[in-house]
Amino acid sequence: MIATRARPFVIALLAFGLALGPGIARAAPPRQSYALFRLDPLGISPEIVDQLERILRVELERVLGQKLPSRQAVEQVTRQSRKLSGCTADPACLQPLARALKATRVVAGNVGGLADSYVVNLKLVDVEGARELRRVSVTLRGSPEELIDEIRVAAYRLVAPERMVGAIAVLSDVPDATVTLDGNPVGQTPIAQPLTKIPVGVHHLLVTREGFSPYAEDVPVRFEKTTKVVVHQDATSLEALKKLRRARETPVYARWWFWSAIAAGAVVTGLAIGFGVPHQGAIDCARGGCP
Repeated sequence: MIATRARPFVIALLAFGLALGPGIARAAPPRQSYALFRLDPLGISPEIVDQLERILRVELERVLGQKLPSRQAVEQVTRQSRKLSGCTADPACLQPLARALKATRVVAGNVGGLADSYVVNLKLVDVEGARELRRVSVTLRGSPEELIDEIRVAAYRLVAPERMVGAIAVLSDVPDATVTLDGNPVGQTPIAQPLTKIPVGVHHLLVTREGFSPYAEDVPVRFEKTTKVVVHQDATSLEALKKLRRARETPVYARWWFWSAIAAGAVVTGLAIGFGVPHQGAIDCARGGCP
């Protein structure tokens, strides 16, 4: 009788487990593995392209957090097939290379010269679906540090565009104003910390408060940079002007007596610590090291 009564409960439990199982499997997709095929030179020195390829490999590994197959491993695979040795960035051509390197995605491209600059064209290929996922073209110029920075940005754009974010610091002397970014409220002034994790690009900033003129500006956000925006709002009423003047009064931390009190407190604290902590000689003596 007990077994008969428990049967519906067991069946329901098994059904719940079967329904939950696929959901758990979908929540943990397999991690993609990457490989860098090569950068083909287009009318420029192969030595320069080799250097750019090394920099790109380092930055890809940094962005992805995984070690890519070495250049020697890639060359070893391509030497085994004439078709692979002549392969460029064609997804179908890269499939056997990726399988040999145990990679699911391959980065390939070329580098061309343009006056005193270099044009780098990169592709991210999904070899399982034999399709191009993303393409990036960047012009490199300037010092070696600038060149490395540009390649680093290109690597992020290619394999992790969702991490291409920056920040905006809003500096305003009008308190309690509502700050809106792209139509979404993000806080009220003063905002002590920068607004972070904002996608790279131009964003519309709006600062409003009743009794003050609105402030609106299109703010460019750069990768891993903080754009500072100084907000100026004029009072449109006498009451708002009085509030603004009170808010702009010298804050307590800028007055002389505040720092005098802080200094006096520091002296008292230092004396207390000095008398409370035994000197090294006393410690040595307590350990039996008295003369």
